[in-house]
Amino acid sequence: MRTSRTAIRHSSKPGAWPRTAKPGFTMIELMIVVAIMAMTAAMVLPKGMFSFETTFHSVQRVFAELSEMALSGFNVRVRMDTQGSGLLDNRGRIVVEELTKIQDPFFPNKHSLSWQPVETRERLDGEDWRLEPEIIYFYSDGTCTPARIMRADKDTRIEDGETALLTVTGFLFQKKKTGDFY
Repeated sequence: MRTSRTAIRHSSKPGAWPRTAKPGFTMIELMIVVAIMAMTAAMVLPKGMFSFETTFHSVQRVFAELSEMALSGFNVRVRMDTQGSGLLDNRGRIVVEELTKIQDPFFPNKHSLSWQPVETRERLDGEDWRLEPEIIYFYSDGTCTPARIMRADKDTRIEDGETALLTVTGFLFQKKKTGDFY
């Protein structure tokens, strides 16, 4: 009934609620804006911003990929390149290489084997690595050279950084700071 609405709006009765428009936002409008802002933030923020992944997990993924490559028939190795690192405690960057057959440009029927750098899905960046031994080979039967992989910041000793042991079977053990292994 139209007259009752008008009557309530202009009513001077005590306790009658006036139905005039007040400035401001409703709760549902505020919730929609917050939801839109949250979705935008989720798209804009980089994936790795809240990740707490350690060096050990990166090494584990790279070595798993190299084991798969070796099982597929590729000859792969990881070596430490100390050129230009300038650090005294034998640190360097990690280079992943595969053995490839290269044709000699002067002799068309002659080939030679050479280790060439290869890209992996995950990269082990930085010049603060140490491998013992300095070259790790991955074989086609699923085994590899046992090794110790260490990484530390430039300000700390390499022995005080993260350490992992690689077994012949390709399993990686992470060393705790106390000297035990997980």
